[in-house]
Amino acid sequence: MSESRGRSQGDTPEQPGGRWLSIDAACRILGVDQSTLRRWSDQGRIPVFRTPGGHRRYNEEDLRAFLRGETRPRRRMSRQVLTDLSFSGYEAGYLHQARSRPWYNAYDNAQIDELRTLGRRLVELAVRTIAGRGDRDQLLDEGRRIGRRYGSISAAAGLTAPDAVEAFLFFRTPVIQAVTRFIEEEDVPPNRALRIFAEMTQFLDQVLIATVAAHADAAD
Repeated sequence: MSESRGRSQGDTPEQPGGRWLSIDAACRILGVDQSTLRRWSDQGRIPVFRTPGGHRRYNEEDLRAFLRGETRPRRRMSRQVLTDLSFSGYEAGYLHQARSRPWYNAYDNAQIDELRTLGRRLVELAVRTIAGRGDRDQLLDEGRRIGRRYGSISAAAGLTAPDAVEAFLFFRTPVIQAVTRFIEEEDVPPNRALRIFAEMTQFLDQVLIATVAAHADAAD
């Protein structure tokens, strides 16, 4: 349940290697309109990544290099980029949908803040799992602990078990979309793509099971 409250579509998350900019911010740097930048991106002249919500993001260093007339190598989708794309999935439109759900409004501000922190960590764990970074058992144990905390918080907020599951699935979606984008951008071979999805599904399913179990324990 990751939520970046206050982050708009035009925000520019920081990461090693430069800032990621919205198309509006990128156009201001280049001094062109959006149609021109889209055309250049589609022609491969300027690297572009898309968020799980379909929004274009540009790396500031790529734009500066383009202005200097330099040709930069294609930027690979690192683990950090994949994490950033997952977080960027929680954009204003997606979060607006969440706020329209009864289960979202059952949480108080303190619970929302804790869920946001836990959610960011869960995204990082999921990405590390599919990237093969770190001990899988330890990553899964921490994921289950987060799931148990999800369940107890949801029970304390008065959510039913189906509502708790719906909330988890809702906020899981951008992570899956980001991984799908990673596979598309990197042209991942089919066998590896299947392995990535299997590992991600297994990890997130275990977190969901822990969420349901903790909710049931708290409701007893």
